[in-house]
Amino acid sequence: MRSTKMLHKISQMCDKIDSIKQMSDKLRKMKYEIPKANDSEIDNMIAQIQADCYLISQDRTAYAKSTEKNN
Repeated sequence: MRSTKMLHKISQMCDKIDSIKQMSDKLRKMKYEIPKANDSEIDNMIAQIQADCYLISQDRTAYAKSTEKNN
């Protein structure tokens, strides 16, 4: 039995994951490309990624399929 609980639509969750991936790619460049970003900018990006991951992990409302088109 599958228990799916979601606060957002699946498409919104997928968009958030795409956003996290884009931020992680940017973080890698900030850290390893020259010129490197300063530690404060890197720390802020890490905090943003962690916050978004936390939001996804806490998304536990019962999922109800939307009747709208393209969802």
